[in-house]
Amino acid sequence: MIYYIYIPTGLNTPMLEILLSEAQELIYKNKNVEFILFKPGEVFACSKNIFSQKFISIASEEKIKKGLKKINGKYKTSYISNKQKYPEIIRKVNFDSTNNIKKFKYEDVDFGNAINSSYVGLSRDAEFDGLLKHYSLRNLLNSSLNIYFFFKEKLKIKSKVIMYNGRHNESRPIVRYCNKNNISIDVMEFSGDGEKNIGVRRFKNHLPTDLKNMEKVIKDFWKYKSPRDNKCDYYFKYKRAGRVINDRVSYILKQTKKLLPIGWDKNKKNIVYFTSSQDEYSCLGGVYDQTIYKNQNDSIFKIVNDFKRIRNKKYNLFIRCHPYLKDVFWNYNKDVINLHDPKNNIFVVKPDSPVSSYEMLLGADKVLTYNSQTGIEAVYWQKPSIILGRRVYENLNCVYKPKNHKKLLQLLFKDNLKPKSKLGSIIYASYWVDGGFTYNSFSGSMKNGYKFKNKSIVNSFFIRVLYLIAKGAQYYIYNYILNYQFGKIFKND
Repeated sequence: MIYYIYIPTGLNTPMLEILLSEAQELIYKNKNVEFILFKPGEVFACSKNIFSQKFISIASEEKIKKGLKKINGKYKTSYISNKQKYPEIIRKVNFDSTNNIKKFKYEDVDFGNAINSSYVGLSRDAEFDGLLKHYSLRNLLNSSLNIYFFFKEKLKIKSKVIMYNGRHNESRPIVRYCNKNNISIDVMEFSGDGEKNIGVRRFKNHLPTDLKNMEKVIKDFWKYKSPRDNKCDYYFKYKRAGRVINDRVSYILKQTKKLLPIGWDKNKKNIVYFTSSQDEYSCLGGVYDQTIYKNQNDSIFKIVNDFKRIRNKKYNLFIRCHPYLKDVFWNYNKDVINLHDPKNNIFVVKPDSPVSSYEMLLGADKVLTYNSQTGIEAVYWQKPSIILGRRVYENLNCVYKPKNHKKLLQLLFKDNLKPKSKLGSIIYASYWVDGGFTYNSFSGSMKNGYKFKNKSIVNSFFIRVLYLIAKGAQYYIYNYILNYQFGKIFKND
């Protein structure tokens, strides 16, 4: 048995530290370990490098090399080349819209969702308005095909693949290939609970975003492994306090405690729609697209239109834009902000507003979400929680799931809608509190940086400078000026 440790980039942390730790433990157990890396000197379009920039590839290579030097014991290394071109496959793809991209499969592998995830995740161009989308998506697909065919050849012998995250163009096709051919694959993730250092997660033979599998993982953990004396209350209380939970930056600390938005009226029924990052969830594909609305914005526009039409003065509608959308300059974000209409009791709270999201949550009569984590938090704080998109907690009997828009309106304007059982939120939190593990060689935190064998993996000063220049160019020159601004000019022409 060969254990293939696949590290497509050294720029994601704690991905690099976790994969090195996994490899080190296997080597200590005398397992046959082989690292799979991108070939040095070749540029791959991937989720960290959607515009195929040389300096970003160099920074990644350098960091992986530094990490490998810390490994003790024997291992092999193989390299994927990106030299092969696949015009006969690429020319079959319609790159003009997200819907067309999502439909594209090759050998029954959802390459379309994979490249969409990489492009949209970094560019934030969820509606494909960018001038460089064709250039970027073609390169992402070509790189993805090179990776896919490399692994297809490698995995002919008895083997197991270990990777991280798995939803982007550099990794998702490998997961799907392994699933189709009954090849064992572990997809690693990290999600800390803010209290204990056991945040490493191992998802066997499925992506962490595969909804049905994740639902089973959470329910099975509650049924067979959860320490029932731990009610997980601190998971939600820490989130409310702004602690780092699920390894994500907390936006709460930048908000003003107790501050409510202008227009909030305690004598009315205040409905709050907490948005999530449409660009983040729009690229997951599959069951995430099986909703009663086209996307989050579609749901918001329809709710606003009917709110104006019905004109029930007992109700206020607040749309709390997620703080993560603060730097999104694409039109789909601006379109929501422009819905602010106090005369019709519709209030939009902008992403960078100091208004307290938790004060709104705790004061809300009803909470609406599409994909947001806030939907399960509302359950814990005993608010009627209505989910319009898809999320793993949807079948824990704790949220309302309207079957169509008409049913949603009935829920919105029902005066005494009761919250559902709080137990679902505890079942959900139980897995994220106690369902992980750690390694002896893995340490650190999001705040202080992650470490492998108690040491940070850091590039040389010169490489770090090159990387920062390249990242700046990626955001300002490639994405903002060329992709966005020039995209608007040529679109208008």
